[in-house]
Amino acid sequence: MNVSVLIVNKSIAEPGIIANAALVLGLTVGRHLPEETFGAAVVDGDGRSHESLTSIGHIVRKATAAKLRTLWDTFSADPEVSVVDYTEAAAPADYDAYAAALRSRRSEEITFRAIHVYGPGEKIIPLTKNLSSL
Repeated sequence: MNVSVLIVNKSIAEPGIIANAALVLGLTVGRHLPEETFGAAVVDGDGRSHESLTSIGHIVRKATAAKLRTLWDTFSADPEVSVVDYTEAAAPADYDAYAAALRSRRSEEITFRAIHVYGPGEKIIPLTKNLSSL
């Protein structure tokens, strides 16, 4: 069974930055998830429709910057795992500035604010289950 795990840099104290990272990653990841990941729209007792949500569980964890890098390196090398990252360079709302900032940095110079991983539970859970809950 596939799992979805969001891992946030534990040094981020501002809730707004965490919420922004989660929103950006959620929107980006949603574009790539298979259709069967989502349930059908649900109608309430008044006959009003509520948009479909994902039908799988999601886990939110926190880790040090060093651990985020290790996890990113590990998961991004596995073709069965989808990894989406949100770096400090992504903070400006200007996408061109973000792209330029990433192009100017070597991989080891990038600081991750959060990563999202999706894929086989047997690959993801062993490496994330001991991380603290956010």
